[in-house]
Amino acid sequence: MKILIILLILITPLLVSFIKPNPYQAYCDKWALTAQMYQVTHGVPASIQLAQAITESGGGRSSIGRNANNHFGIRCGDNWEGERHYTKSGCWRCYDSVNASYLDHVNFLAKYYSSGCGKSYKYWKGFEGYGGAGYWKHIFNTIEKYKLYQYD
Repeated sequence: MKILIILLILITPLLVSFIKPNPYQAYCDKWALTAQMYQVTHGVPASIQLAQAITESGGGRSSIGRNANNHFGIRCGDNWEGERHYTKSGCWRCYDSVNASYLDHVNFLAKYYSSGCGKSYKYWKGFEGYGGAGYWKHIFNTIEKYKLYQYD
């Protein structure tokens, strides 16, 4: 009996480490259907959308994610006519809902990366000029790390 208890004490941490969900699983569970809907309507892979939300706002946990419903770190820019959220680092678009943030994000990507719409997330890895050098490689790595391709 003592041996069984000792084995359980030693094995339990190993078992827990195998079933521990990734830190963004709850976020993906909540927003995957929205991302999939916009994949169908705009052609932007759901995995790209979720990876960018994880990268840009920590899956909605950043201050702009919480206070402005801005899950993609989209700045105001000169043409933004909507509500604004200001931080030390600048002006951020403020949305009435997270869904509105998703819609604005896919509209942007569909406009500027139309050649990637309707294609696999792997196609997007070659894009540059958005978010700095290596940005899309980072997004690709996030997709792979959290297996976000399962949502496409």
